[in-house]
Amino acid sequence: MIKESLEKKVNKLDGDIEALRRAKYYLSNKEEINEIIDVLNKERQIYSDEIYLGDGKAYTECLEAILELVNKELGKDEQIELLEVIKEQHGRKSPNISKKSYGLNAWLKFLDVECQWIDNEGSEWSTLIITGFTPRIQN
Repeated sequence: MIKESLEKKVNKLDGDIEALRRAKYYLSNKEEINEIIDVLNKERQIYSDEIYLGDGKAYTECLEAILELVNKELGKDEQIELLEVIKEQHGRKSPNISKKSYGLNAWLKFLDVECQWIDNEGSEWSTLIITGFTPRIQN
């Protein structure tokens, strides 16, 4: 993934910021800690902006691929392939870098895709049926 290193930096900054927030409760230099948190948040925002920069184009390209799959039953292999296409278009592993979810369902929710998951008895893999999507208005 093109933006994977940025994603890792943001996740590390998130951890550092959270640790500093916890430390504020035990230390007396709250002002200094708040200043450091502000600096880290600004750095995090720069990385985040860069990560999400091409999402408009990636969204359009993903929808083109998804439209071909509407009302088709997608098994394990097709789901894995779709997930790889989506991640490749976006250049990152996770739809929302602040959250730890990065599976197909998380991406479909992020892309506003409407779908059904059908449990298959005797199998740990559910069948996916994409039923539609809610288009985003892009300027």
